[in-house]
Amino acid sequence: MDFKKIDRRRAYIRGRLKQLIELGRSTFYTEEYRAGIEDAEILGVMVAGFFEWTGQPIIKAFQSALEDANFHTLNSQITDLVNGKTPAL
Repeated sequence: MDFKKIDRRRAYIRGRLKQLIELGRSTFYTEEYRAGIEDAEILGVMVAGFFEWTGQPIIKAFQSALEDANFHTLNSQITDLVNGKTPAL
């Protein structure tokens, strides 16, 4: 596996995603609110729209991000909530 190539691709994707977030910022928010909106919030709005405001794929994307960032316990607790169980805290 070529880790340098993977790192370059991740940097490219991150740069393109930042461009899309800035496009979202100017599309979804008025000029007076744009500066105060965090990138994560804009990305969340974009993900919701991408999945046409359907909860299951939004949750799946969220959980995939948690797993990738090694938040396994939190992801397990979310799985419990989604499945109607009380999560172990």
